Amino acid sequence: MCFSIRKSVAALSAAFLSLLCAGTASADWNISRPGAYKLRDNLSVGSGDAITITASNVTLDLTGCLVSTRTRGTGRGIVVQGAKSVSISGGRIGGFNANVAVIDSENVRVDGLQITGDGLAPNNGPTEIGILLINSRACDILSNTVSSVNLGIFVRGGKSTGNRIMKNVVTGGATAANNLLGICYNPAPTPAGGTADPAGPRGDSIYNNHIARFGFAIAVSAGSVSNMFNDNTLASFTGAFREPQYFAAQGGTNVEFDNTSVVIPLTNL
Repeated sequence: MCFSIRKSVAALSAAFLSLLCAGTASADWNISRPGAYKLRDNLSVGSGDAITITASNVTLDLTGCLVSTRTRGTGRGIVVQGAKSVSISGGRIGGFNANVAVIDSENVRVDGLQITGDGLAPNNGPTEIGILLINSRACDILSNTVSSVNLGIFVRGGKSTGNRIMKNVVTGGATAANNLLGICYNPAPTPAGGTADPAGPRGDSIYNNHIARFGFAIAVSAGSVSNMFNDNTLASFTGAFREPQYFAAQGGTNVEFDNTSVVIPLTNL
């Protein structure tokens, strides 16, 4: 079967964007034009990123296929960079440093993905991240299953706002010491040669997620303000919230209510 990303029948003027004819890919691919795309076979890259979306108004349906890397714990699986109105759904991703990354983008929907890491040990930070948002707004991270990563969902930067993180199942791997955080809210990375910006995300809604087998279920930085965490179930080794002082109950601006939490035994599986 010819591996390809195929545009929908309604877009026959650009009918067919062929990416590879022979099983698995060895290079990354850039979707740089609007349209509806479908993955027709599994995609495995040797290293680096697999699929980069730089166009707005893109729908990518993975159709149950697997996007993976042969250099585990490196690169990014699907990257949305500087785009608007992008939807990604319906497939499997595994083995990357950041399995899905949304950067400087708006109105992005990540829906119904199965993301599976290798349970690798952290190395001066998370080696495996399920879903990463940096300085992106009005995104829906919905109904994904994330497992065996160091950090499940990582939202960063003061320009991240109005996002909804909802109905995801986020579970740490078999080795308890490798499972850092289920959800983390932090400043954006400092650019090379630039100045650190302490601002974190604000105005997000994080609700009805199930998080299990992490040291802490949720971490929130001092610069992350006015985010709402509610109706989540949190089963962690140490506690539900790593920084409770940044929540309204202790004088902060973030709000948490109607969450159910429990501390579970710190055991390997």
